[in-house]
Order: sequence, then C-alpha cells, then structure tokens
Amino acid sequence: MKDQVSSVTDDSTSPRFQALKHFSERMRREIHLDPLVWEEPDLDVRALTINNCVRRQRDAIEGAIALGNVRQGHLAVAFVRAFLEERMWATFLASMTRSEADALLLAMGRWDARRALIAQRDYIGDLDMTVHLWFPPGFVDAQAVTLDGLKAELRQLRGRWGWQGVIPSSKWVAERSSLVEEYEYLHSATSRAVHFSAGEVLRRGWGAPGGALVTDKEEFREHLAEFAYDQLWRQHLGTIVGAADILGDAAISVPDGFFSEENRIKLTSELKNLGRVPLVHAYEWNLTPPPPGVRMAWAAFMLAQSTDGELDETSDTTGDQ
Repeated sequence: MKDQVSSVTDDSTSPRFQALKHFSERMRREIHLDPLVWEEPDLDVRALTINNCVRRQRDAIEGAIALGNVRQGHLAVAFVRAFLEERMWATFLASMTRSEADALLLAMGRWDARRALIAQRDYIGDLDMTVHLWFPPGFVDAQAVTLDGLKAELRQLRGRWGWQGVIPSSKWVAERSSLVEEYEYLHSATSRAVHFSAGEVLRRGWGAPGGALVTDKEEFREHLAEFAYDQLWRQHLGTIVGAADILGDAAISVPDGFFSEENRIKLTSELKNLGRVPLVHAYEWNLTPPPPGVRMAWAAFMLAQSTDGELDETSDTTGDQ
C-alpha cells in the first residue's frame, strides 16, 4: 500500500494557536533580555542560568508557532519536559543564596562538560580530536584526571543539600521547588516525546481490527499540538514567576506592574478562557463521550463520593480528639 499522509488540520485555524501567538508577541514586547556583565572572577552563574532558561523558552515558543505554521505543531510536545525542568530549577535556584546556587551550578557544569568531552574522545579517538578538532595532545586526559575531585565536590554538596546520586534528580528538584504535583503529571509522560517509549508507540497507533492502522491520526496530532500550546505558556510564565526575585540579576527586565493580577488577566485571559488540555485523551482508551444525562449522573455520583470522603475525614478527626 502506498504511504498516505493525512492532511493535518491547519493550526492557524486553532483559537489556542492564535492565542499563543498573541501571548508570545506580548511577552517579547514586555520582557527584555539583555547581555550579562562578565566580571571575572565573580561570574554570576545563577544569573546566566536564568537568562538562558528564559531566552530558550521564548525561542522554543516561537519555534512551536513555526511548527504550527507548517502543520507540525504536534512535534512541540517535545519542548514541554525541558520547560518543566527549567521552571523547577529556576524556582529552586531563586530560593538559594547566590553563592549556594553558583557553587552547585559550577560543580554540575564542570562535571557535565568533562564527561561530554571524554565521551567524544572515546567515540572519535585521540587522533581526530587533535588533528581535526584542535585539542592539544593530552588535553582530554588532563581533564579526565579532575573527575574524581569533581565527584568529591558534588558529594560534599550532596551532604549539604541531601539529594541521592551524583547530581540532583528532577524529582528532588521538584520537591525543593514545591512542584511535585506538576512533576508527577508531566515529567515522565512528556519524556516519551523525546525518548523511545513503547507506550508512546501504542498511543500513536489508530485504527480498527481488520482495517488500516495509522500513526498519523489527524485528530490525535491536533490534540498533541493543543496540549503543547497549552503547556508551553503555562510553564514559561511559571519560570518567570519562580525567578521573579532574581530577574534583575539575570539582566531580564519587566515593566512595572507585570506581576499584578490585572496584568496577568490581560496576558493570559485569552488562553485561560480556552481551558486546559489533558495529557491523556479518553479516546486513547477506546472511550467515547456518554450521553449528557449519563455524564450528569456520573458527575453527581463523583461529587457525592467526594463529599462522603470529606465527612469521613471529619468524623475520624473528631473521634481522635
């Protein structure tokens, strides 16, 4: 059978896509990212991190819009996990002193940089590293020698902060930034957009027994795009709010009143009025919408259960007293 590519819905007709474009345009007008001042040896690594996160997220939202313009918005789901992690780290770093944050970031950065350098040398060999990439003979070996010292430095920081493993895990950072619920909801599931996942393979396959099985279901691609458009602005704004106290240090300027409730309404009302887009769609479980009367009955049943649970908790508390 010849490959048939479904005609994906034009994202420009999506109200959420248009609202995201308006949000992006206004954020670019209101949020100004300037170059940082590099004062040796007093490099503000935390400021560099926040500046980079906000800029990368702004660029990624514009990238998601560019994907939508060519009817490939479903691919923007791959951005969500990075946005969430940057939001968690920005919030956590803002809760630390600058010296604490810089010590942790420098140790982690040096660890990552040396491991990447060694991995490249191990892959292409010393000759190519020297002849084609200009690394002097012995340079990588000299960096490799420092790994044990860096690991000891990270162990010392781990003793101060209490994470498990060599470097902090995403779950641990979520706990430190009070974003555990957001992490549990989004992190693992959205990672499937950037890693191989059997679960993701199964949810991309649509069809019926005895008929065609496709992996480019138009309606599901539209759902994925809508999910990405919904999450990207939420996580971006969450990153800026989480780092609000140190934006100035990061050479990021916002207008007076930017964080006011009135401005938030102006900035996000168009998007919020569209509601949230769920991560998992009921159609993925072969469920179809019940008739309105049945749906109302389900809602009443769930509400009653919730109320009973609250009463039970109250009774237990009273009994303990």
